[in-house]
Amino acid sequence: MKCISISGGAGHGKDTLAKKLKFILESKGKKVFIIHYADYLKMVATQVYNWNGVKDDIGRDILQKLGDKMREQDEMFLINELLQILNLSKDDFDIAIIPDARFPKEIECLRAIGETISIHITRLDYKSNLTTEQNNHKTERALDDYSYDYKIETYTDKEIKEINSIIEHII
Repeated sequence: MKCISISGGAGHGKDTLAKKLKFILESKGKKVFIIHYADYLKMVATQVYNWNGVKDDIGRDILQKLGDKMREQDEMFLINELLQILNLSKDDFDIAIIPDARFPKEIECLRAIGETISIHITRLDYKSNLTTEQNNHKTERALDDYSYDYKIETYTDKEIKEINSIIEHII
């Protein structure tokens, strides 16, 4: 199975890009699914901490602090959860799209199990609604200097060209 990791700041269009890629790849006959490192985290936040599913100031704080707790106990906790699901589904799908890579280790672990394309997405016209503390949290800053395979700027003429290049690369 091939993997596509997507990184970028909160609100920059990671999930939107994942859905676009999934649609295009499926139209070319590929079996594709989208999974997030944070899916397990969100399940715990919802079922244990009564998070309402909204990424407002309170929700973002819950997710960042709970993620910190999980990584303090085991740096690989969320990574291993996702890798287990990828291993379970590897014979049933061609491509997994992971639109929430937040740390170098999350991308490198995907590369260790197979072909992985890393993408960074930036929405040039976006004004962050995160608090200063949330914006400076390690989940928002850990990949600031990472070297990606592709960089996409949304709502630009280059966006379509880059998406087509990624599709050609993955197929």
